[in-house]
Amino acid sequence: MSQWPGLADGAIVRAGDRTLAVVHTPGHAPDHICFWDEARREIYGGDMVVKGTTVMIPAGRGGNLRDYLASLERLAALQPVRIFPGHGPIIEEPVALIREYIEHRRMRESQVKACLDAGVVDVDAMVSRIYPDLPAELRRAARLTIEAHLEKLRS
Repeated sequence: MSQWPGLADGAIVRAGDRTLAVVHTPGHAPDHICFWDEARREIYGGDMVVKGTTVMIPAGRGGNLRDYLASLERLAALQPVRIFPGHGPIIEEPVALIREYIEHRRMRESQVKACLDAGVVDVDAMVSRIYPDLPAELRRAARLTIEAHLEKLRS
């Protein structure tokens, strides 16, 4: 039985008649990677970006917001023309979407800081304050997001 070899950042893999470079993009998960088709300027993005929503960064389960933001910057620097995400429709203007993701995270971080400045330190209280109309089924994801921001601020 053969074992799947790890894919290191910068490794080149063949995909049919294409050559793809491995881009290590930790954040959503520590071992997350994307594949970069330099000739076509396309990224196979896995769970890095999704059109119409944001990506959850599961703090405490390998997610790291600081790493995620650095990975987004790295992808934006490639100036891709298209991203094929692991979920949802193809992203035709990826740099604009990546910039929106980064701005969204900055806005959330400022909301977390405002809570801390107001003496709100309980994560569930922060979730209630930052996401006042959030349906109950999304509170867990929001809690993980707040925890990721707190972890980033602590580091």
